[in-house]
Amino acid sequence: MITAKQRGVDVAVVADYQGNLQGNGSRAGKHALSLLVRAGIPTRTISTYAIHHDKFIVVDGKAVETGSFNYSAAAAKSNSENALVVWNDADLAEQYLNHWQSRWDQGKAFKPQY
Repeated sequence: MITAKQRGVDVAVVADYQGNLQGNGSRAGKHALSLLVRAGIPTRTISTYAIHHDKFIVVDGKAVETGSFNYSAAAAKSNSENALVVWNDADLAEQYLNHWQSRWDQGKAFKPQY
């Protein structure tokens, strides 16, 4: 995401509050989110739901990638995952963007922790 941002891609992140800032994964979560913010990526955390578990990307308002795939090295190399890419469907992309925007609006800006 940071590399994409550096190339001029519009990138913004909504992350689960509990999974990234509390419990066992909090140190890594704080570090990862802090890296995003320091790279100029608008980043919010959301605590409205038991787990904010959305995993999707909307590209250019017309393509959507979604599925079980956590955007991590383990998902790419070790896990059993699924991903679906739908190309050239602006209506579907708009539905995903609307969903994303509703979660963005419910989130709170993340401030780097170190």
